[in-house]
Amino acid sequence: MIAGSFAAANARDARVSFTVSATVNPVARIETQSAPAELVVTAADVRRGYIDVEQPTALTVSGNSASGFAIDLTTLTPVFTSMIVHGLDTEFSLGPDGGTVVQRWQSPHVVNLSLQFRLVLAPGLAAGRYPWPMRVAVRPLEAL
Repeated sequence: MIAGSFAAANARDARVSFTVSATVNPVARIETQSAPAELVVTAADVRRGYIDVEQPTALTVSGNSASGFAIDLTTLTPVFTSMIVHGLDTEFSLGPDGGTVVQRWQSPHVVNLSLQFRLVLAPGLAAGRYPWPMRVAVRPLEAL
């Protein structure tokens, strides 16, 4: 937002003054460097009840928020009942719908992440190939 005001005296004593202000909205961007295209579930995975996804999801997150960012993990297909996410400040457990993981920082910068997933398989899931079951998005945190 940019605002301004102008004032002038008379033509002989021409003076102009104005005020300018600007608001910068927080933004965050995510760039996927690599991610699994599919989930391959073996008979051994089904017997064990979970799968440790071998290929990490490599992301680059950047933003201008001084507070940090939130990563939203959204489940697209119901092939698991919960997940454990490694590769952030701490290990996170999320339910079957996914969830939001908040990452705080003190100043805007770029961070590279390598997320590893353990997926607890849904009851009755058969061995096979499935489309990658989640979407990853990022959003900036508002200043406190």
